[in-house]
Amino acid sequence: MVSVSHHRYEELYQSEPDGSVLLEDALGEILDSFQGSNRLLSQLRYVWMALTLAVVVEPTVKYYQPDSPIPEAAIKRLTHWLLKTLTEIFNPNRQLSSGIQNIENVILEDFNSFLSAQNVSSFQVLSEALDVYRNAIETLEPDRSLQALLNILDDCLEGYAIFPGSYGRRELFDWWLLDVVPSCWYLLPPVSVYSLNNVEIDDKSSPLSRLEETSSLVWSLIGAAIQKTHPTIGTLFNSKPFTSCDEEEVQINNQLLLSENKNIDSEVIKYE
Repeated sequence: MVSVSHHRYEELYQSEPDGSVLLEDALGEILDSFQGSNRLLSQLRYVWMALTLAVVVEPTVKYYQPDSPIPEAAIKRLTHWLLKTLTEIFNPNRQLSSGIQNIENVILEDFNSFLSAQNVSSFQVLSEALDVYRNAIETLEPDRSLQALLNILDDCLEGYAIFPGSYGRRELFDWWLLDVVPSCWYLLPPVSVYSLNNVEIDDKSSPLSRLEETSSLVWSLIGAAIQKTHPTIGTLFNSKPFTSCDEEEVQINNQLLLSENKNIDSEVIKYE
């Protein structure tokens, strides 16, 4: 990650780019570092990053199409997948209720019908923002999740999905690299949400608060699984929510959980 941050990229409109590495290759290097012996764990991180960026891109779609149901439908689909997958990991004998499965099917059908009705290929900002949601759903397919996430990053970092124009591209990349990437490793929200004017601080209606709410649900499931085997440590999850400041504590509990759970191997969860 350090070497990636030191390069200057022509794709980010930086003056005097070093030309030694393409931005696409740098992004691939970072995302490849998420992969390990457990494919499902890697995919969970990819989907969490897709969810993070889907939430961040939502204001773009809402600005041009205030009544568009696409962002909400995609965000719900990703959230349901994350919670369902974690539930199945920690409770392998528990059957997913037919009600939840029906909700997922309806969300996916509605999402596909909404996208097929769009005709915005000539409008770059909206087209690239909607493309984020197309690819976000693709991350739910294990064999397509990596490429789908690279497509999302192309729409966001080089494209106009988050904001148009060339100004602020390097700062946006640094926010992704230094805030989003480490946070996604731990299935946590980023510390901040980048915007052209300033860094958006958490607010009840902000993208950050939505991610915090989902992360809290995710860690409640993980905490419940820890509490089954280590009740004292498990109570930590009930006493306070995790934030990005708690990465050391998250790392300890992740290692403990994975070493105890046979459905995820004992890969050490540590991002450097």
